[in-house]
Amino acid sequence: MMNNQGNQQNAPVRQAGVYMPPPASYDVSVPTTGSNGNSNGTGDGYQPIDKKILHQCRHKAERRWYRRLVVLNLLIIAAAIGFFLYAFEDTRTYAEDVYNAVVEEMEDLENVEDVRDADVEKLDDVEKEANDLPDSLLYLLEIVITVVAIPFVVYYVYAQYRSMSVCITPKTYPEIYAIVEEYARKLGMKKVPKIYMIQGNGVLNAFSTFIPFKQYIEIYADLLEVAYREYHDMDTIRFIIAHEIAHIYYKHATMHYYYAIMFSQMIPILGSTASRTREYSCDRLAQLLSGSDGIDAMMALTAGIHLYKQVDHEDYIEHARTVKGFFIFCWNLVCDHPITTKRVLALADPEKKSGKLY
Repeated sequence: MMNNQGNQQNAPVRQAGVYMPPPASYDVSVPTTGSNGNSNGTGDGYQPIDKKILHQCRHKAERRWYRRLVVLNLLIIAAAIGFFLYAFEDTRTYAEDVYNAVVEEMEDLENVEDVRDADVEKLDDVEKEANDLPDSLLYLLEIVITVVAIPFVVYYVYAQYRSMSVCITPKTYPEIYAIVEEYARKLGMKKVPKIYMIQGNGVLNAFSTFIPFKQYIEIYADLLEVAYREYHDMDTIRFIIAHEIAHIYYKHATMHYYYAIMFSQMIPILGSTASRTREYSCDRLAQLLSGSDGIDAMMALTAGIHLYKQVDHEDYIEHARTVKGFFIFCWNLVCDHPITTKRVLALADPEKKSGKLY
C-alpha cells in the first residue's frame, strides 16, 4: 500500500543527487521479442526477471517476522481452544441451566395466551440465563464467526469497489494498463492483475488487496492525475504501480497470507513492524521494475501532487537524516508503513540495503 511516492526504464536511477544505473544483473530496459514477434513495449515481449534477483529485493527481516506472526497466530488460536476445553464444564453447566429453565417454564405455562406476572418474571430469568454466556464459549464463537465472515466481507468490499470505480483496460487509460501488463510479464505472472481507479476525494493512495483466489489493485484518481495533468509524470505512477504489484507477487495480498497472521498482526508493535518489512520489500522491487528511485513518488504523497516537483531531493535527504529522537522512534514503531524520512533514506541508499525498521 502507498499511503505516504518514473524515468523511462532505460533511464538511470537518481539516488541522493547522483545517477546510478539499475542492477547490472538484469536489463530492465530492453523487452525481448515474444513468440508473436511483438516487441512494441505493450508487455507481452518482456523477459521474466530471475527469481534470485526478486528474492534479493525482499527486506532481510520480512520472512523472519512473517514466521513469528504465523507462530503467534497459531498460539493464539490454540490458547482460545485450550481455554474453551479447560472451561468446558462451565459451558456444559451453562447449557444445562438454560435447558432446565426452558423446560420448567414450558411446564408452568398451561396457556400461552394467559401469561401471569409470575410467568413473565420466569421468562426474564430464562433470558438472563441464556445471555450469561461463559467467557470461553464467547471467545470461541468470536473466533469462528470472524474466520467464517472474512470471505463474505472481502467479496462485499470488492463489489463496492467494482461498482464505484473505472476498470483500467487496453482501451481505458491504455498507458496505465501497459505498465501493469509489463510488470506482470517481468514477474512471470500467469494473469495480469485487475486495476481499478476510484475517486478518493483528495486522498492520495493506492493499494493491492484480494478476494479468494484473486488479487487486484486500486489507485485513487487524485494520485493518477500526476500522469495526465500538470507534470505528465508517468515515472511516478510506474513506481507506485510497481510497489502495489510487488505486494501481489510476494503474496502479501492473498487470503491464505491473511489467515496465517489474522490475529497476531493485531498485536501492537509486532504487527506494525512486520508490515514495515513488507513495505520495504515492495519499495525495493518497485525500483527494479520501474527503473525509478521512487523518491518523487514519496514526495507526491508527502507534499501533494501539485508541489512535489519543487522538493529538492538532496535537500530532503539531508533533512531526513536529522529526523531522529525518542518520539520519532516511538511514532515509527507503531506505524504500519515506515515513516517517510526512513523510507526515502532506504530508497536513496546506493548499496540497496534493507531499510531500518526502528
